[in-house]
Amino acid sequence: MLAVILTLCIANVFTACSNEDNAIQKGQLLKVYDVQGSTAKARLTVDGKVLFVTDVWIGKNGIGKTGEGDAKTPTGTFRPLSAFGIKPNPGTTMPYINVTPTTYACDEDCEYYNKIIDAAAVGHECKGEEMYAYQPQYNYGIATDFNKECIYPEGSNIFIHVKGTKSYTGGCIAFDEDRMVEILKNCDMSLVITVKE
Repeated sequence: MLAVILTLCIANVFTACSNEDNAIQKGQLLKVYDVQGSTAKARLTVDGKVLFVTDVWIGKNGIGKTGEGDAKTPTGTFRPLSAFGIKPNPGTTMPYINVTPTTYACDEDCEYYNKIIDAAAVGHECKGEEMYAYQPQYNYGIATDFNKECIYPEGSNIFIHVKGTKSYTGGCIAFDEDRMVEILKNCDMSLVITVKE
């Protein structure tokens, strides 16, 4: 009897693994893993094909975000909200926000918290990130749905973007620019982003 139960349990585990593998085979997965301080590895898989494995920069204080300003990258599974860039859309089908001198990533305790806004258009004197000033970081990027309820101060504006001059971020995930373009060209709103140790 015990042998039968063990056989059924093993079969269920293999079925679960198989279903997970099938989901990955048919979709787009950007996996961040092998965290070492403020660096990690990232692998982009599209329809079962690995497009690249590369080194990325993450939060200055590693992973495990608990709140605004802790300089940590959150762990878990995320989805894109939109793409954005100071440079023109390189060919993504994601909604694309053109970053201008009045584009801000708001991190204040207000109705715009955790949102990309045109401060001039909404009439908000934003003290958050003036995105146009962050070049090359915001040449290209993707906004994720981290803290999708936009609850202050649980953390805001977790982006996938281009590397800057420092070998860490404030909590985002940073790629070489050519890799960022590759992500945008090969992925759509069905992209799954995972961050694990």
